[in-house]
Amino acid sequence: MPLPVAHSLMGYAIAEATNVRLSEKKWINISIFAALANLPDFDYLPGFLLGQPNRFHHLWVHSLGFALLIGLLGSLILWQRRRKGVLQEITDGQAWQFWPGCLAISAAVFSHCVLDLLTEDTSLPYGMLLLWPFELSFYDVSWSLFPSTHKSNESATFLTSVLQWYNIKLALREFLIMAPIVGLIKIIRRLPGLSGRQRPVDIKNTQVAKLGLLEVSPLPAELANRRSLTGLAEAEEQDEINK
Repeated sequence: MPLPVAHSLMGYAIAEATNVRLSEKKWINISIFAALANLPDFDYLPGFLLGQPNRFHHLWVHSLGFALLIGLLGSLILWQRRRKGVLQEITDGQAWQFWPGCLAISAAVFSHCVLDLLTEDTSLPYGMLLLWPFELSFYDVSWSLFPSTHKSNESATFLTSVLQWYNIKLALREFLIMAPIVGLIKIIRRLPGLSGRQRPVDIKNTQVAKLGLLEVSPLPAELANRRSLTGLAEAEEQDEINK
């Protein structure tokens, strides 16, 4: 399995690639996607408590079924919070959409399985229950992008074994592989027509205006007042009709 470095950067990449926002604040949104991308590795915890951290690793939690389940639950929670008024618009005035949110959350979780699949597996059973519960076969590939992490299968030495120099070098390698992917996605998202957001154009800051080829003058006060009075009169007229 890769270290959290690769998984977190994959979550960051998905956060940048999708229009779905799990929080109004960008750094919180990225942090949530990064946490989701690391979520399947919580299967170390029950084994750790039993003295064998790897005992349940790469089983049911590392699967498509688990990713879909988390996607459904996560999207349902956000949808319910919005219905109750706890959560308003996520960003840019857009309301939470259930199925796009479910897909984005599931993709972040399942990305963990994809990276693990591309990692050298040196312990039995090789591979993972990738398509559980639809199929109970272990899936693995014959080539690897990431080397296997050195770690102990004893709880007493598990944490210290992860923090060895070999794994630190692996973390650096993972960063050098995944960081350019995040950067490329950020560049692509900034291309015209792909950002998903239409920003208003400030005509005063355009190149034409700066060169003096376009004169931008404010709306005359008399005309502005006239428009305001006209709008007010129309609103009062509409109120009378509604009565």
